[in-house]
Amino acid sequence: MERGIMMARIWHGWAAALAACGFLAAAAAQGPEPMELPTTPVIEGQAYPDCRYDYRERNLARSRVDEIAQCIERIDGYYTDVVTPFALGLESDAQSREGDDATYRAVEARYREDRDYLAERHCRYAECEDYEPSALSGERDLADGMQQCGEPGDTIYLEGLIGLLVNRARQIDTGTNFTGALIGFACMLEPEERQAAADASDQVIARDEVGATAEWTSPVREDVSGSSTVVARNSEPSGATCLDITDVIIIGGEEERATRRMCRAPGESRYVLQG
Repeated sequence: MERGIMMARIWHGWAAALAACGFLAAAAAQGPEPMELPTTPVIEGQAYPDCRYDYRERNLARSRVDEIAQCIERIDGYYTDVVTPFALGLESDAQSREGDDATYRAVEARYREDRDYLAERHCRYAECEDYEPSALSGERDLADGMQQCGEPGDTIYLEGLIGLLVNRARQIDTGTNFTGALIGFACMLEPEERQAAADASDQVIARDEVGATAEWTSPVREDVSGSSTVVARNSEPSGATCLDITDVIIIGGEEERATRRMCRAPGESRYVLQG
C-alpha cells in the first residue's frame, strides 16, 4: 500500500516536471514578450515659420523693420515652444532614433541661420548705430531689390511695384539699356511717391476683383502720378488665387507700365508677389 502511494507521488512529480518543460519550450519558441519602448519626441503639428523674406514685400525701410521684427518673433516662439522641448526629449530618451536627431539638427541649423540673417537685415534698415556695411550686406541689398541712385552709397528700395518693373526689365533686356533707363526712372520717385504707389496697389488687391482701379498722385510734386488696375483674376491648379495687376507711373508726361502677378495660397489671406 505504502509502495503504491510512493509510486503515485513519483509519477505525479514526473508529470508536473514534463508539463513545466513543455510550457518553457513553448515560451522559448514564441520568443520573449515585446517591451514597450518610450515614445520618441517628434516635431509635428507646427510648421517652421517660413517668413525670412517677407520683408521684401515692403517698400520703405520702416515697414521692412517691422516685418523683420515680426518674423524674428515668430521663429523665436517656434524655437522656444517646439524645438527646445524636442531637444530636451532627445536628451532624456535613451531610445531616440538617428532620424529624430537629424531632424533636430536641421531645424536648429535653419533657426540659427535665419536668426543671424534677420538680425543683420534689421540693423541694415533700422540703421543701428554700430552697424557697418560689408560685401555680404551689399549682396543682400541687391537681392532685396535695392539699387544705387546718384552717388555711390545712395540706395533706394525697389521691391514691390518698382522692383517688379526693374526685374521684368532684366528678363526682357535686349541690350538697349532699357534696364538702366528704368532704374533711372525709378530713382526719380521720392519715398512718399513710392509709398503712394504701394498704397494704391494694396487698395485694388483688397477689392479682389477684375477692373478694380486705384489712382494716386504725388503728395510732393505736381507732375507725378500713377495707377494700379486688376486686369485678370484666375484660380490655379494648385488651389491658389492669382491677380494680374497693371501698374502705371507717369513722371513729367513720361509713362512706364508693367503687369505683375500676385497670388494667394490656399488657406492664406495675403497675396504675395510672384517672381
